[in-house]
Amino acid sequence: MKLIYIDDSGNTGKKLDDIQQPLFLLGGFIIDEDIWKKVDKAIVDVKIKYDIEDIEIHSIEIMNGKKGTPYKEWDYNKKLQFFSDILQVIKTFDLKIIYFSVKKENFKKYFQEKYGKEFEQQFNISPYLLAFSYILQIADSYLITQDSNGMLILDEQDEWKKPANKTFNILTTLIDEPEVKIKRLLDRSFFVESSESNMIQLSDVIAYTTKRYLELELKDFSNSKRKNKAV
Repeated sequence: MKLIYIDDSGNTGKKLDDIQQPLFLLGGFIIDEDIWKKVDKAIVDVKIKYDIEDIEIHSIEIMNGKKGTPYKEWDYNKKLQFFSDILQVIKTFDLKIIYFSVKKENFKKYFQEKYGKEFEQQFNISPYLLAFSYILQIADSYLITQDSNGMLILDEQDEWKKPANKTFNILTTLIDEPEVKIKRLLDRSFFVESSESNMIQLSDVIAYTTKRYLELELKDFSNSKRKNKAV
């Protein structure tokens, strides 16, 4: 059995013109149940090293130095070292990364062309469900190559929980579209509180750092700033 942990980054809801956040991304990793405890312990060990074992890893709070958390006292080099240490868990256990990104500008343009420029007043749309449908298919394709079943576990999203599971149900019951039918993912998607799951917290780091890396090609950074903006 494979477990697929997913979190989102760059969620600005219906606001699709934020030049500081041009991408929405769902991303995380795939882990075999046999090594789950070892990976969880490795994450805990990193948290203990930085004296945050009782604090949720939330990448944006780390980078912004959120008040009321130890992150407020971390300098930039310590933040970079933390990301390096926590991402090393992926390399150590050869975890498979999975993600899908949506360029918000293109997403908005598509719906404007299809429904008119007033579409935002009529539809509560978000890149979340588009990315989610692709994540289902990417994960399922991987599971087929591994001859394994799997379970999708995501950060709790009250707004998108029901629509996401409806999408899941549609893609698992398709008859006329076998090329997109979900075959190996079991039951439904499970949503858990990130504060209670080290695995979701690792997914948060993966989603955040992957999005920031991809945004280097979209934002107008000078060459001198690109290295620092990678995290």
